[in-house]
Amino acid sequence: MRQRFSIAEICLWLFVIVLGIEIGAGLYETLVVLPLWTLAPPDSVVAYHQHNISYPQFALNAGGRFWMFCTPLTGLMSIAVLLSGFRTTTEHRKWRITAAVLALVVVISTFAWFVPNIIILGRGGAGLNGEQIASLTNWWVRLNWVRVVFYLTAWLAGLRAMRK
Repeated sequence: MRQRFSIAEICLWLFVIVLGIEIGAGLYETLVVLPLWTLAPPDSVVAYHQHNISYPQFALNAGGRFWMFCTPLTGLMSIAVLLSGFRTTTEHRKWRITAAVLALVVVISTFAWFVPNIIILGRGGAGLNGEQIASLTNWWVRLNWVRVVFYLTAWLAGLRAMRK
């Protein structure tokens, strides 16, 4: 017997897969990469920038190689999950909406706040004094953990929505 999947189910599956990839990569960056430059700001931020300038072949550029593709895809899949779920049951729809809205909040905040500030920090805090670099770095790290929690909650809500 051949099972047919609806557009809503396909969108939800793709959303959960894409979000899972983004969470995995985000946790890797949070646990492995961030401590390289956030351990002792402002010195660690400036040293990391100087290292990247001196040795560009070893510079991590996940923003240009991964995030600029995956984050917009997550946003698009969130919108697809919202739009494709109108004809689902109320119980199912509430989990879809929760998952999609949380993921959209993260995507929007990423482009509105995280990206502009990581560009500043990636340039060694150019134009900022040491105290401002340290403050911005500490805020970035703390708010990044909020972003991780939101994404994990969205992913779990998406998985819950898959149960129908």
